[in-house]
Amino acid sequence: MLFVLHRVDDPSKTGLRKVVIEEHRQHLRKYAANIMLGGPYMDPDTGGDRGSMFILEFDTFEEARRFAHDDPYAKAGIFTEIQVWPWTKKAGAFSTEKQV
Repeated sequence: MLFVLHRVDDPSKTGLRKVVIEEHRQHLRKYAANIMLGGPYMDPDTGGDRGSMFILEFDTFEEARRFAHDDPYAKAGIFTEIQVWPWTKKAGAFSTEKQV
């Protein structure tokens, strides 16, 4: 199943990203096979990170939620909002084929 993960940063905790970035990257590597695509939202004025969006593939909703909440960024309290939703591709050129 596909899921969309939407997270919004707490602007007062931007500095925490640098503190836990290596743990965050390890988390992403651990789940590389489940991440179809993902990346940060960018502040249009400053270019700084303001959240992130991922398209994920997991067998269950609970696995997708676990991925989201086990991320070191989430555990550090960087996000004011974390949403995980089942998702279905209906339009566009996005491919659900995994890259090798």
